[in-house]
Parts: sequence; C-alpha cells; structure tokens
Amino acid sequence: MIDTEVLNLDATVGIITRTKDRPVLLKRALESVIHQSYEDWRLVIVNDGGDPATVDRLVNHYAPQFRGRVSIIHNPVSLGMEAASNKGIQSVRTRYLAIHDDDDSWAPEFLTIAVAEIEQIRQKFPQVAGVIALANAIYERVEGNIVHIDRTEPYWTSAKRGFVSLSELLADNQFAPIQLLFRYDAAEAIGFFRADLPVLGDWDFNIRLLSRHDIFIIPQFLAFYHHRITDQSGYGNTIHAGKSQHELYAKMLKNEWLRQDIQDRRFGIGMMIALQQTMHATANTSQPHPQPIVSSPAVRLLRIFKLIRLWLSSGQKIATIKKFFQILLSGGIRNTIQHIKAWYLSRGGN
Repeated sequence: MIDTEVLNLDATVGIITRTKDRPVLLKRALESVIHQSYEDWRLVIVNDGGDPATVDRLVNHYAPQFRGRVSIIHNPVSLGMEAASNKGIQSVRTRYLAIHDDDDSWAPEFLTIAVAEIEQIRQKFPQVAGVIALANAIYERVEGNIVHIDRTEPYWTSAKRGFVSLSELLADNQFAPIQLLFRYDAAEAIGFFRADLPVLGDWDFNIRLLSRHDIFIIPQFLAFYHHRITDQSGYGNTIHAGKSQHELYAKMLKNEWLRQDIQDRRFGIGMMIALQQTMHATANTSQPHPQPIVSSPAVRLLRIFKLIRLWLSSGQKIATIKKFFQILLSGGIRNTIQHIKAWYLSRGGN
C-alpha cells in the first residue's frame, strides 16, 4: 500500500498534482510524472474533495514505479485550486516546484532539461526564479475511459525567446502551470498562491513572481496543455467551462491592483495595466480623441514630472491620474514614451 500520510520529503523537485474525480485524466498525469528521465522528485497528490478510494486505487497500481516518491492529501471537502496547491506545497521542502495538474502532461525530458536550464541560467542571471518550456495545446474529448485527440497546435509562447515579458504578462497570462518550474524559496517569499481566487490564481502568482524575479524561456516543446473546450462536466477546463468567471475575476484583480497603487501613491502593477489598456484603446479608436494642446515634447515631459511630484506630495490622487493620462494622450503615447526614454538615457540610465 502507498503511505497516504503527508511526508516531509527532501528532493530537488516537488511536484503538486491537484485532482478531483477525474481518474481517466489522473492516470495520464501519473504516467507523465513516472516516465520522467529525471528521478529526483517527490509527488504530492492533493485530492480536493474527490473520492479517496479512486485516487488510492490508482496510485497503488503504480506503486512499483513510484518507489516511495509519492504522498496523498485527501481534502474531505474542496478547498479550491489555489488552496489545494498551497496545502501540497507546504507538505514538502524542495529546491524547485512544479504544478502538474491532473489533466496536463510532460514530455519525458521535461524535468531533466528544466532543472539543467534553470541551474545554468542562474549562473549568469541569478535573478531568474523560474523557467518555462514551450507547450503544445492539445484539444481533446473524453468519452467514457477514452481520451480522443482532435488537434494539436503551439500554445501562446511558441514564438518567444529569452525572458518572459512582464508587460505582456500584465495584458494576458503567457503560459500554463504545466510549463513552469520555479524556485521554492521565491514562491515562499511571495506567499505562494492566493487561496481566495477560484480562477486566475496562476496569473496572479506569475505576476507577483515576475515582479521580483525573471523567468527564462526554454525554446523546446516539452509540455502539453490539454483543452476540452466543449465539456461542461467535471472533465472540462476552468478556462473554458468558467469563461465568465475568468472575466469577472480578471476585472476584480485589475481593480485591486489599481486601487492599491492609488492608495500607495505609486506607479505599480495597476497603473501599468491601466496605461496598457489606454494605449490599446487609443490605437484602436477610429475617431480622434479630444486632446489638450501641448506645445512640445519638452513641455509634456515637464508636466509629467510635475504630476509625479504632485502624486508623491499631495492627496489629489484621482485628479493626478486623470491628468497623467491626458498628457500622455495629448502628443501620442508612443511618442511621449520615446521622449521619456531619451531623457532617461541622457541622464545616464540604462
């Protein structure tokens, strides 16, 4: 029998698998982990309110391959995806972590390459706290105990190289949990995942992680992000089955971040997203937006710097933000930002 007690395991990689009553997909996920060429891992399965007997039976079936490297946490009632992740993470102590959901999968070389890449890249860029592999999106259907694959195509970051862009991440999540290997200590420092988020917890986590560290892209297809876009049952994806919920919580998070920036009088995540949305809206507006007349880039820069001082020294928060965007729009955002960058470089910035 597999020991279902939570163990204090030491290994290089801790793998957290969240599941609930999806044995057909969980079987594939367990095989994905077992077949890794890299062997110094510990797997924690968090059964978040599902049938314990089904999970125990499936894990016991693979006991010889696990060789004691697995533990199971049975939550009597569902805690939610992010709380389940945190409970699994806090039951192990490893150098790196990976979230391997029950419906996704890895190529056998994923961990071997990801561990080697993060350790190598950190020698040159010690601020790196994670690596992502490229992924293929697999569109599939579950019929009984059979998974039928309809099509495969490269996922979001298939053409990207180098570091993950924080500005792009603020607009949309750039990668799925199955693609990411990250440092335990970096995740611990930002408080792991937000347990109060039923969806988008990975986007929030990624933004907070990237706000402090870098994430490097491995230009190899080593992860598989599985989608069941028409399935409204327990086998569906939250990103598809709960689309309206994703939209609701995306707006809630953006409001929270902007509200915090206003309270703290800072140009933070919320302000950056608001600026991006303003730029996007301006670029796609067919009718010219009424703008105040500004005589020159130099005058716009002067007015922006005055607003920054006002932002830091007064309580006129809302009015200051509104004026800031009016000035940016007055001469074209791209043009104004280019002048700000030129001014910064002229002062010795890099």
